[in-house]
Amino acid sequence: MLDGDARMGISEVLLERLEKARLPRILKIKDRVDQGLALDDTDLAFLELMLSDAQKNHLLIESLPECREVFARVIHIYRDITTKALDNEEHKL
Repeated sequence: MLDGDARMGISEVLLERLEKARLPRILKIKDRVDQGLALDDTDLAFLELMLSDAQKNHLLIESLPECREVFARVIHIYRDITTKALDNEEHKL
């Protein structure tokens, strides 16, 4: 079990990484698929990394109430990206 200081430190690191490194790229990818563009190999690799990280850190994030809602929103955006990207690919055929 994490003490209060450890929880706060981990929360800060996770949220900072999300805000500065992950979220800007996620939103750029979402913007591109919303414009009808396909995902490229770099986008796919990034999304796979995000999914892998989410799976590895699921229990940790669930134990940090201050992170849960933010990460739930990111997962929703991830789902929107993949759904729209699949739709874009189907309409190309």
